[in-house]
Amino acid sequence: MGKLKSIEHGIKAAVFRLFQPTLKRKRKDFTAIDGNSISRVLFLRPEKIGDMVISFPVFDGLKERYPHLKISILGSPRSYTIIKDDPRFDKVFLYRKNLRDLPEMASMRREKYDCVVDMICDDSVTALFLSQLAAPGRPRIGVGKVKFRDYYDYNYDHRMGNTGHIIDNTLKLLEAFGIDSDRVSRYASPHVAKSDTTEAEKFLGTIADGHQDALTIGLNLSAGSITRVWEDSKCREFIHCILSTYQNCRVVILTVGQDRARGEALVGGFDSSVYHVPPGLSLTGAAALISQLDLLVTPDTSLVHIARAFKVPVVGLYTQFMKNFLLWRPYGQEVGAVVSGNDYNVHDITVDQVLAAFTQVVDGHCGVRG
Repeated sequence: MGKLKSIEHGIKAAVFRLFQPTLKRKRKDFTAIDGNSISRVLFLRPEKIGDMVISFPVFDGLKERYPHLKISILGSPRSYTIIKDDPRFDKVFLYRKNLRDLPEMASMRREKYDCVVDMICDDSVTALFLSQLAAPGRPRIGVGKVKFRDYYDYNYDHRMGNTGHIIDNTLKLLEAFGIDSDRVSRYASPHVAKSDTTEAEKFLGTIADGHQDALTIGLNLSAGSITRVWEDSKCREFIHCILSTYQNCRVVILTVGQDRARGEALVGGFDSSVYHVPPGLSLTGAAALISQLDLLVTPDTSLVHIARAFKVPVVGLYTQFMKNFLLWRPYGQEVGAVVSGNDYNVHDITVDQVLAAFTQVVDGHCGVRG
């Protein structure tokens, strides 16, 4: 995989050098865009689910100031399920990294957007070309650009001695529209259909067992990489500890399809109070369920940001890689993050460490003790 990535980066660098003379550089006379003078804005966010979720405050902040604006989004196949029915967006486009991107690009150009916002918080050849091709001649807004900053009319470089959270850093791009980012809410939840909310309520109702005031804890087993997966034996021990400490506590195990068997095996080790989410649960269905939890315990995945968007407290498991941790830690929490002793995995995180963080979060956010 690493070799393929190197080849991909080499090809992109060659393409950039070839077409660099045709790229438009930033306007020297750029001033903040008056949102009242434009009608359509295109955002580029063809990345992972978590990247999309932390971007929702930007869209809501822009719409709050300029309700008439029509916002379109270029996402990825990975994030499509969480944006496809979201009323925030007038149009949803996908970047698939294949020939289907050509007609998608043509569709974007036909919309004649008034400006393009590149939300990828780094230098990206792909995003640079997309920002120029999607709306030729229109203002280009960027964030986190260094090598390519001269190709964006406005750019906020969050890496210049700034260790702020990714949400705070990304919101800075709203200043290109004359919006004070400090006045914009950091909490913007994913769109959840009424049917998803109903199903979540129904599921939680069936496991209440007569205790409507029970502390409902979500435990996510799934992560995008094996390096972020906490051992099943530690998960089992952790559940035993919290069930013996907290009265009326119930634990909901969350898994994606390939981890379903792990979840079933974990649930099978307990007589009661531990439940597995229904099979085939969609991402928006999981979001609806998470929104009704008292607390979520999870590795560093998009579920951290979904939970915090609903202001659900999180106990998150992170590697020691500080740059990543400082940017992507659970937003708005002083406690709850458990950091491993190395940069590569969470395997050395102990049950006692997670329990300590869990107790701090419960005491501070949930107000429930056994």
